[in-house]
Amino acid sequence: MGAPLHVWLLSDGVPGHVNQARGLVRRIGAIREIDCKEFAVPMCFQLLRPVLRYAQNRRYGWAYTLARWAYSVWPKAEKNPGLIVSAGGNTSFINALLAQQLGCVNFFMGSLRGLDADLFSAVLTLQPLQKKSGEALQNNIVMPILPSNNDPEEAKEAADALRQSFADFVLGAVLLGGDGSGYRYKEGDWEQLAQAMNHLSEQQKVIWLVTTSRRTGRRGEDSLRRLLNPQTVAEVVWFGENPHNRNSVFLQAADFVLCGEDSMSMVHEALAADAKLVTLSPRVAQPPVRYADKIAQLFEDGYLQRCSISALGALQVSAVCNRRSHQRDWRGAIERAIEPLLDQIQDSD
Repeated sequence: MGAPLHVWLLSDGVPGHVNQARGLVRRIGAIREIDCKEFAVPMCFQLLRPVLRYAQNRRYGWAYTLARWAYSVWPKAEKNPGLIVSAGGNTSFINALLAQQLGCVNFFMGSLRGLDADLFSAVLTLQPLQKKSGEALQNNIVMPILPSNNDPEEAKEAADALRQSFADFVLGAVLLGGDGSGYRYKEGDWEQLAQAMNHLSEQQKVIWLVTTSRRTGRRGEDSLRRLLNPQTVAEVVWFGENPHNRNSVFLQAADFVLCGEDSMSMVHEALAADAKLVTLSPRVAQPPVRYADKIAQLFEDGYLQRCSISALGALQVSAVCNRRSHQRDWRGAIERAIEPLLDQIQDSD
C-alpha cells in the first residue's frame, strides 16, 4: 500500500463553505487513505479581489506578492500536499497560487466569479460550467449535491435518545438561514414562521429541533425567541449566542425537516441524510436563475417539497412524514464523480 495522500484543506471560516470542503475530504477519504491538514486562511483585504483576479488570470508573477498582503496567513508544513481542497470564493485565489507554488493538484468548489478555471485541476459545481464560447469546461466536475460532513454513525446514539424522549410526538427539525441568494427576510416573515410552528405543534403534536445560522441574525433570533412556545421546542441552537453544529443529530432524529430555501448547503445537508424535506421561502424570494433551477429540479425529481412561510400553518405533517422517500446514494454518487481525478494523483511520498 502506498503512502497516504497528503491533503490541505483551506478554510475561509464560513461554516457552510468549511463543511462542504470537509465533506469533500471525507468522500476522498472513503476512496483512498489520506492525511489532511486544515488551514484557516482569512482574506483580510477583500477589496483586492478584482486586482488579484486580473493578475492571476494573466499569470503575472506579482500576483503572489499581492496575495501575501491579502491573506493574513500563508500555509506552511513540513510535508507539501498532493492535493489542495477549498470552497468559497475567498479561498479561490490562495488555492490557485499555493497549487502553483507547490506543484500539486487542487480542487475548488464554488463560483469562479471570473477567475480562470484553468487555475484549478478541477472545479466542482452543482451545474455545468461553460466557456464564453459555449463549450463545456473540461475540468468541471458536476456533483449531484454538495458534500456533507455529517456521519450518520457518529450521531446515531444522540439521535436515538432524542426520539425516545419524545416518542409520543412528531419531531420536526428546522434549519434556518436568512438573507442571501436573493431571499430577504422581513420581521413579518420571522413572526409568521414562529406562529406557524406554534400552530403545527398545537394541532399536529409537533415538537421542534431548531438551529439558526450566521445569516439568521439577531433580528430573526429575537423574533423566534419571543414568539415560539418554549414548551414545543425540544432543543435549539441559537447560532448568534453559541454557534455549534447539531445538524447531524437533528436530521437523524427528526420525522421531517423544514429548511430555509436560501441555504443551499443546509438543503443538501438534509438531502444527504435522506430527510423528508420541505424548503421554506419568505415573501421576497428572487434567487438567481441557476439557483432557482437547481431547487426546481430537486422538487421535480421528488427529493423535496416547497412551501412559503405564509402557507406553513396549513402544512399536513402526516402527509410529509408518510411521503415515499426518493432515496439516493448521494455519497456514492459524489465518490464516483471524483474518483477518476484521484486516480491521477501520485502519492505524496
